[in-house]
Amino acid sequence: MPTPVPPGFSLGIAEPKDAIAAFRQRKLLELTFGWEDLWNEEHTRAFTISRLAETDLLAFIQAELDKAIAKGTSLADWSETVQARLEQAGWWGRKEVVETSTGEVLQTVFNPARLELIFEVNVRQAQAAGRWQRIERSKKTLPLVIYRTMRDERVRKSHAAWDGVVLPVDDPWWDTHFPPCGWRCRCTAYAIDEGGVKELSAAGIKIQRKAPHVEWVDYINKRTGESSRVPAGVDPGFGYNPGKFRPQLG
Repeated sequence: MPTPVPPGFSLGIAEPKDAIAAFRQRKLLELTFGWEDLWNEEHTRAFTISRLAETDLLAFIQAELDKAIAKGTSLADWSETVQARLEQAGWWGRKEVVETSTGEVLQTVFNPARLELIFEVNVRQAQAAGRWQRIERSKKTLPLVIYRTMRDERVRKSHAAWDGVVLPVDDPWWDTHFPPCGWRCRCTAYAIDEGGVKELSAAGIKIQRKAPHVEWVDYINKRTGESSRVPAGVDPGFGYNPGKFRPQLG
């Protein structure tokens, strides 16, 4: 069954200028040696690719992602450009890297699957951050936010339980459950008013007007040894709102 959405709205797409602005505020380049080195909202101010230990290559990929977000470049075209640069620099395939703080020799790999993941995560997070900015700007006329999944067999059971959740923009549930809520998560959330909620309900969408119970799970960061709580159903490292925690310019 197709997912009813408001006229003119496309799932997963944010107004480019907002997504671009969100991505460009991640000005810092961080050399990291594990995906847990940058945690949650730290990603709103810094850009990294785990174990890519050359700043010039990191800056190149950051710039190519910026272009992709701004111009709508396809994954295939973006990957072709980035792969060529990585091959030229000797970073394509398996490679050993030395962690600067410990001297430990680590393994990494750059292949088509890795490039797809890098592209997908960064573009989706930029779009989500941009979408939240639109939500904040329109909350006087569209005071609610609705969580939607793609409603197919690929949707995770935990995320499927959130489909149709409608809460005020300022509800704290959005601090930890604004999608994407994990690796390769395709869920979205968008602003809506009571009229829009009634239309979706009439179309057969089950609407939930209470914030789902949040079960917190203890998580140990393998890189730092630090313990933190993450919401069950949200992948570690995704339990934040990428638009709400954007750093301010100036």
